[in-house]
Amino acid sequence: MSSQQTGIDYAEVSVSQEKTRFSAISDEKGNFFIKVPQNGNYKLSVLKDGKLIYEKNLEIINDTKEKITIDNKEISIQEINILKKKKLIERKVDRLVFNVENSISATGGDAMDALNITPGLFVQNNQISMIGKSSMSIMVNDRMLNLSGDDLANFLKNIRTEDIKSIEVITSPPSKYDAQGNSGLINIITKNVKTDSYNGNVRFTLTQSKRLSSNIGTGFNYNRGKLTFTSSVNYGNGSQEPYQRYTLEYPNYTWKEENTKRNYINNFGGRFTIDYKINNKIRIGGEYSGSISNPLIKSQNNSSIFNNSQILDSLIQNNSRIEINRHSNAFNLYSVIKLDTIGRKISYDFDYLDFSTSSLNNFSSNSYFSDNTLKPENYFSARNSSNLDVNIITSRLDFDYPTQWVKLNFGAKLTFINNESNVSFFNTTRGISEPDPLKSNSFEYKENTQALYISGSKKLNDKVEVQLGFRGENTQTEGNSVTLSQKNKNKYFMLFPTFNISYSFKEDKSVGLNYNRRINRPTYNNLNPFRFYSTSFNYAEGNPFLNAYTTDNIELSYLYKNSYTMLYASFINDAIDQVTFVSPESPIQRVIPTNAYNQYNVGIYQGYSFSLNRWESNNNLSVYYTRSRSNIPELKSSSAFSGSFKTVNSVILDKDKKYRAEASFLYRLPSLAGSYELSSFSQLNLGFKASLFKQRLNVTIEAVDVLKTNKQTFTQTVNNIRQSNYDYADIRRINLTLVYGFGQKLDLYRKKEVNTEEKQRIN
Repeated sequence: MSSQQTGIDYAEVSVSQEKTRFSAISDEKGNFFIKVPQNGNYKLSVLKDGKLIYEKNLEIINDTKEKITIDNKEISIQEINILKKKKLIERKVDRLVFNVENSISATGGDAMDALNITPGLFVQNNQISMIGKSSMSIMVNDRMLNLSGDDLANFLKNIRTEDIKSIEVITSPPSKYDAQGNSGLINIITKNVKTDSYNGNVRFTLTQSKRLSSNIGTGFNYNRGKLTFTSSVNYGNGSQEPYQRYTLEYPNYTWKEENTKRNYINNFGGRFTIDYKINNKIRIGGEYSGSISNPLIKSQNNSSIFNNSQILDSLIQNNSRIEINRHSNAFNLYSVIKLDTIGRKISYDFDYLDFSTSSLNNFSSNSYFSDNTLKPENYFSARNSSNLDVNIITSRLDFDYPTQWVKLNFGAKLTFINNESNVSFFNTTRGISEPDPLKSNSFEYKENTQALYISGSKKLNDKVEVQLGFRGENTQTEGNSVTLSQKNKNKYFMLFPTFNISYSFKEDKSVGLNYNRRINRPTYNNLNPFRFYSTSFNYAEGNPFLNAYTTDNIELSYLYKNSYTMLYASFINDAIDQVTFVSPESPIQRVIPTNAYNQYNVGIYQGYSFSLNRWESNNNLSVYYTRSRSNIPELKSSSAFSGSFKTVNSVILDKDKKYRAEASFLYRLPSLAGSYELSSFSQLNLGFKASLFKQRLNVTIEAVDVLKTNKQTFTQTVNNIRQSNYDYADIRRINLTLVYGFGQKLDLYRKKEVNTEEKQRIN
């Protein structure tokens, strides 16, 4: 610094290496930041008014701060911060980190767009999946989201990519997290909310498939001093028309169904969080998320029965109208207490979830001869209703306790679940409601779990880091069918180990090995032993004797620059699946959840991203083998080699980066999903994005499934009867999305002055 101690404003500072050069302009105090792609030796240059006033050779190792003093009374540089630019993909001991802020494909989009290009993830028609996993959960800044389905998708679409720092893909969750589900975790890390400021956005999406639907949402963030408030609200309305064909190949005849539906969408949901920093050591907060959904499903089912000569024998027509009402309310209270400055802290969470759903299905059927003549006395109609109420209370205490030797995490969690469900059946064939007690039921279910965990991680040296953890869960369940006077109790304790080790060869190359064990517990509806009819020939029935099942996962991964490779294997014991039980003696189709099969799955995944001038491409290739061995005599065992390929491409169309074209393509070979065989399918999406009015307004036009090729057939063989279900979910559509962002810094100093003036007038 000069003797005058003043900084040079609006000076041009650059660092160069061979033919590459990175530059920035200093602010009014002479400070600025430069990002470079890698460590190394650079030449630092400072220019003011076009004149070179300073030059120096500089070695950059990670983040570098350089203070410059220029012997000139008129000019001086106060401080230069030169930051090493983060890699697009990084590896930690138990997770893969995708630095969204370094991707041009993610700019001008939302969190769903960012997840779509994250290695190891697949986003297809608002459904998020992880390679090698049957399910997954999403966190934002290490806090779990109590959202699913459309509520989750709409919430993620209200998070701008410009507000996302990174996405962590945790394929092998540490012992701190619940062992429930063969699932991975996604942790979305957002940039810090600017202090004393507010920002938000308003989003509107119009979707045209066969029918029109729309969604409107808004997000708002506010910070002043120690208080931070965030919110997100969404409303969706419209309809879709999925189509299904169902074929059952009985020994003496063939049953073919054609099902045309219209699904009406009507849902409202929101999420609100508040965080207050009492002092530098204590922080408290809370969260509320809720939703109200009233979908309506109208369907017409036409069944044709053919003899072995494929001559039409008879026809059955079923019509149904299902009215559904869902309510969800979730509350969270938390506190974080920092014990010292080296990372020791205590965290406490209390959660309460209240979920209820009711459905009313009015259906009727008529039978016809092959010439469409009505069969006498074959008309049937009924009303089938169900109600489900679920209350879940959880309490969790976590300790982070780093020491000089090892970084420890340990804690405990208590979970209390109460579920009540009722099913009622009324025969309305004669024009009056006649209750059928043999098809009605009341079911109660309780589940309590006590969990303890401990996990430790340690860097053995600069290259090797190890993490080992154990989680023990003790569970008691009780199912009570009040109508059948049938009670089932179960108690079990299970230990869930996790192990992670990573080795860094050098800065841009690393390898990791992960292992964990997971558990899948039956859902509440699956334990209810009674029936819900969709047609007079088809009903779903729960199974109170279902057992939880476990999955062992092992993964070996290799990261080199922007290339990510993973070998993985999973072993499932006594898996639960929906089995459609049929027999040659009866046309009735019974869908019953069953501990149906054991399965192992092995595969290799390859992800690779690259950029060339204005083009960025993110690519995924997966090849795997799955074998399912049936546990029940009625179900056929199966196996399959399969694979998938997905590419997401983004091209900037102008030098100001306001306009961008996008194209993505997915192809998947025939595969297995539980006990079902799936056919191959593909999907092509095209899009265009524009960022207008100083990036405040983002416009997206997207054509989804342009070629209408995302059509799948699900096949299952039970009692040697092959069942094929062709399904097209009305995916082809055009989306128009408008997102307007707003926000500014709070002018607290000026506000204080104004208030002072007003107070003076009182005297």
